[in-house]
Formats: sequence, C-alpha cells, structure tokens
Amino acid sequence: MAEALTKTGRYQIVGELGRGSMGVVYQGYDPIIGRTVAIKTMLTEGLSAQEFQEYKARFQREAQAAGMLAHPNIITVYDFGEDNGTLFLAMEFLEGKSLEAIVQEQNILPIETILPIYDQVCSALDRAHQNRIVHRDIKPANIMILQNGLVKVTDFGIAKMMSMGMTQAGQILGTPNYMSPEQVKGRQVDGRSDIFSLGVILYELVTGEKPFGGQNITTVIYKIINENPIPPRELDASIHSGLSFVISKALAKNVDERYQTCRELAEDLKNYKTLGGAASPQGTVVLKAGSMGGGSAEAAAPVQALEPAPVEDTPLTSPVNIHVTTPPPARREGIPQIAWVLGALLVVGILGGGGYFFLHPSHQAPVPLSAAKLGQLQVSANVPGAKISLDGRSDPNWVTPYTIPDLPAGTHSLVISKGGYQDFQQNVTIAEGQAGSIVGNLSAPSVQSEANPTPPKAEPAHARPTVSKVGQLMVSTNIPGAKISLDGRSDPNWVTPHTIPELAAGTHNVVISKDGYDDIQQSVTIEGGQTKSVTGNLSAPVGEVNMVTTPPGVEVLIDGKSYGPTPFHATLKAGQHVATVKRPGADPYETTFELKSGAIMTKKLALGETAQMGIVEVRTIPPGATVFADNQPTGGQTPTSFRLTVGTHMLTLSLSGYRPVQTQVIVSASGTPRVEVPLKPQ
Repeated sequence: MAEALTKTGRYQIVGELGRGSMGVVYQGYDPIIGRTVAIKTMLTEGLSAQEFQEYKARFQREAQAAGMLAHPNIITVYDFGEDNGTLFLAMEFLEGKSLEAIVQEQNILPIETILPIYDQVCSALDRAHQNRIVHRDIKPANIMILQNGLVKVTDFGIAKMMSMGMTQAGQILGTPNYMSPEQVKGRQVDGRSDIFSLGVILYELVTGEKPFGGQNITTVIYKIINENPIPPRELDASIHSGLSFVISKALAKNVDERYQTCRELAEDLKNYKTLGGAASPQGTVVLKAGSMGGGSAEAAAPVQALEPAPVEDTPLTSPVNIHVTTPPPARREGIPQIAWVLGALLVVGILGGGGYFFLHPSHQAPVPLSAAKLGQLQVSANVPGAKISLDGRSDPNWVTPYTIPDLPAGTHSLVISKGGYQDFQQNVTIAEGQAGSIVGNLSAPSVQSEANPTPPKAEPAHARPTVSKVGQLMVSTNIPGAKISLDGRSDPNWVTPHTIPELAAGTHNVVISKDGYDDIQQSVTIEGGQTKSVTGNLSAPVGEVNMVTTPPGVEVLIDGKSYGPTPFHATLKAGQHVATVKRPGADPYETTFELKSGAIMTKKLALGETAQMGIVEVRTIPPGATVFADNQPTGGQTPTSFRLTVGTHMLTLSLSGYRPVQTQVIVSASGTPRVEVPLKPQ
C-alpha cells in the first residue's frame, strides 16, 4: 500500500476526504494564499510509462476544461501539477452533501425541492455547452449541495472538447446508467447528451426508480438504446402529468426530439403545471443547510463576490436542509410578468436608455441595478413558512427559507413574522457583491390576559418543575441485528433497531458491532427528558482494485460478477477473489488475487493482441431464447446484446419447445447489427 501523502506541489495535505474510480481526494492547504483546497490525485500505481503519459494527458485536459468555466454553479479548479509521479488538481473545498447522498437518505424528492437544484445545474451546464464542453458524466454523485444553499456541478473529468475531438470514436466514458443512447453507441455527442442524463436523474428523483435498470452493463445499455421507460405518471398517479411530460421529453432517444438546451428544460420544469392538469403535493421538502453536516469527497470555499449576471444565468441559492412541511395554502399570484416589462420600459424611456434593470417576480417594483452596488440576502427562521418584509416591502413569495437577490448595498430593515409568534426585527447590512444571511429566532409570546397585558411575574424557584435527569437513546443500523454496547456494557436484548430508556444525562460511548462488518464507535450526548437517535452505517472490510488488461476493452468477471470492459475500478470485500476473462473464440482465463482491507491494488492481465470488437443485438419471437456465438454461450437470453470480434459469426438460437435456428451475422467496429428471428414450434 502506498505511503500516506503529506504534501504535493506546494500544498500541504490535511486529511483524506474520499476515494473514487480515478483517484483519491484530500483536504489540503495552500500556504502561499492561505486557503483550504481540495486536492484530487490520480491513481497511477502499476501503469507503464506510456499509460502514465496517456492518463496525465487526460488529467490535464480535465484541468483545462474545468478551468475555462467561470460560473458560480461549477466547481473552480485552481491548479494542475505533477509531484514525483503524483498527478493532482487543486480545487475549491466544498462543504455540503452530494445529491446522491440526499437521495440515499430521502429516496423520492418532491418537485419543490428539485426545482431550485435543477435551475442551478441547468445554468451551469448551459455555460459549459456555450463553451463547447460536454460534461459526459452527469450523475447525482457529481452534483453537490453546499451548506450555504449553492449547488455545484463537479468532476468535469471526462468532459470532451467538442471542437477538438479528444476521445477516440467508439470509446465509452462515464456512468452507464446515466448515459444517452448516442453516448453508449460511441457516437459524437453534444450538450443534448447531458440533457438526457438530467432526464434520467429527474426520473429517479421523482419516482424513486431508475428508468434503465439492469443487473449488468449489457442489459442497461440495451434498454437505453431500445426501450422507453414507463412514464412517471403510470408509476405513480399523483405525479403531475406536466412533470411526466417534461421527464419523457428529456429522455427522448432522438436528440432532435429532446430539449435542445438546458435552459429550455429548466423553464419547462418550473412551469410544469401549465403543461398538464393541477397537482396536489402531499408535502414539501425544503433543503436547508443546518441539517447537513459533514464534508464531501470533492469539497469548496465560501461563496465569492460575483458580478450580476443576466436573469437567465443567475443561479438560485435557496438554503438546502431536508425538512418536510405540509403544503402552504394557496397564495394570490404576484403582479404579472408583463407588468414588470411595461414598468421597465417606462423607466428606461425616462432615463433615456441609461438605466439597467432586472425583471424579477420577487420584487414589488423594478429596481435599478449597479454592477458594483448589489448583493443578496438569505433569510431563514427556526420556524419555516414565516413572512419576510424588507424596508416595509413584502411579496407573497417571500416566505422562509428564501433568498432575496439584487439588493442595493447598505443597511436594510428586516422583519420576520408568523401568526402565533413574536415578530423578529433586525437591521442588516448588505455588502457590495456579497451574499449575506440571517436566521430569525421566532418565539411564541407569553400567555397574557387581554384585560391585563402585563406579563405575569416569574414563579418562585421552588415552584418550577424539576428538569428530568434521564433521557433515552434510539439506535438503528442499515443492516438490522447488530449488537449494541453502551459505556462498555451490553444486554442480549440490545440488538438494532432498539431504544435504550432511562439513560443518565451526559455523554455516553456507543459501539455497534456485527460479524463480518467493521465496528462503529460514536460518542452521544443525552439531554434530560430528550430522545437521541443514532443510525450506524455498517460496512464490511473492503479494498479497491484497478483492473487493467492488454489490450483494453475486455469484459472481466470478478467472482462471477461482470464489472464491464477494462480498465475499470471496483471496490470489493477484503479476501480472496477470482478474476475470469471470457472472450468469444478463446478459452476462458482465470486468475486469483488477494485484497487486503483498506488496500488499493492494480491487477494487470496481458491477454495478447485481439481483433476489434463490435456489439450485436438479438431478439426472438417469442423472447427468452439462449444465444450461442460460434458454439460458445454468450451468457444472455433474448432480447440481449453482446460483444463479438469484427467479422462473420454463426449464431445459434435455442428455446425449449421451438426449433433451433442458426443465422449468420457480420460484426463491424462501427454500427450495431440487429438480429430478429421468429421461432417455430417443434
């Protein structure tokens, strides 16, 4: 195992943040500028000199592509370098959660949560596409929700310069579940490929299901190319028909029938209710920074001062904490957009064309902008749904949590109010180009008689109830049946999920253990009269392996499970494993290797020269037939797709109760031949 990294380039390594398929991400410190950064390094162990240079070139392209993109919703890349064979990127340090982590916790997100996230992601990708850069790996893990409410798109690691053609034809890069049909076919892609990926994520967020699921890559690719997913509204009748339409259009297999820009997708998504019947949400999930906690594997600096951008490119910065509330009562709509347009034209006419105005539905009247004198204010409260007033102005949409954009620099009078609570009043100062934030602490008024508004006198100390000195602890795990120990003692009944009652107030040490998994240790503080909950995420001891073959592009099975064409990265349980290589026209090749807990190893297999490969699709009527290629089983049943060497092959289709059928197929490196065979009963 490689020696722990303490320094790379001029950056000091503070600690490890996470590991991915391409490398390790560290928290670092730049002593020259004095800022915290994220350092992404590439795993190069076991690579030949030529392979190292190829990986270095791709890594450098990542830095160049991401460095071109100056946008508040795109992670900022500061530096690229090499230090004693270690390739690294220095990036923003992001504090928040990935969309993947949020989905794992919440499963389905309501549209009220999705809208501000998608608005910012679409704004980021629009900027990338305008710079002729396609992300090519849009997935929930690459969308970060920061603690200040900002959304960041990360990891342009396989972004492709559309004008330079830096990847070979037919090369598949990215995460298969979120790929577009044109991408899995290895064809030229543009920004509409990223839009398809956004459609896949949107389908998953709304329904809780993947539109193109499968137990192996071949099945997933086949479905992406050939099958349309079940419309979301057919899975769940409560999903608005307009929302179902937006998702289906984003997932159109024909790029010309898809949304042509991310902004078009974002606009239709915001106005989905006008595309179908009325919807009746059961609840609203509001994302707000307070409940997040923890860092991320790709991490970021505080929001920096930004010059005002055009309205269509201005990112939303709604706070993002997960909190479920019931739908608010219907509000009167604000002044129609046309009123703002007419008002803006009137003011522009008065100023002789010299004024510069933003039109924004959250304002009572058009506000003249100055690029150097604008800021914004994020307002939240301990009680959601409170009304916000600023300098005596309000708006039906100004309800906590909410961000008021385009505020003139200076001091403003803020009032937060809600029925049943005392108003919160405070003066706030907005700095030029900065985002301020305020959290109002609303408290219920003291119970008073209308006839005698004077607050009652405080009770004598001896009359107050005694504060409870015991609490309880709820312990659960992702895998039930784990043993619980508390302060070194246990009980046969203490098995997750379990609640331990009558615990003395104070700090306690909890240990959760289960055979075959790493122990979890955590300190918890119990408060008198309160219930504390702990959820342990048990994980088996694992290691990581990078599988490299010569030549590449060969499917390798580890312990009988396919991990796709090489090279690939896999996380496996520690212990002995068997790698099997199966190629049409060649005998299977097996090798064993041992993976230690926490280790990262590279397994290289020299297989000799092979011919180019192509993909074949096979369907039968009826389906379910077993397919043999040149008398070798392909491992699938129709409908199926698989790889064969370029050339002519004999396929044999066999299904119980039907006559076997043989047919020839010509395989090429480009294009995907389709074989459709009707089977005749015996």
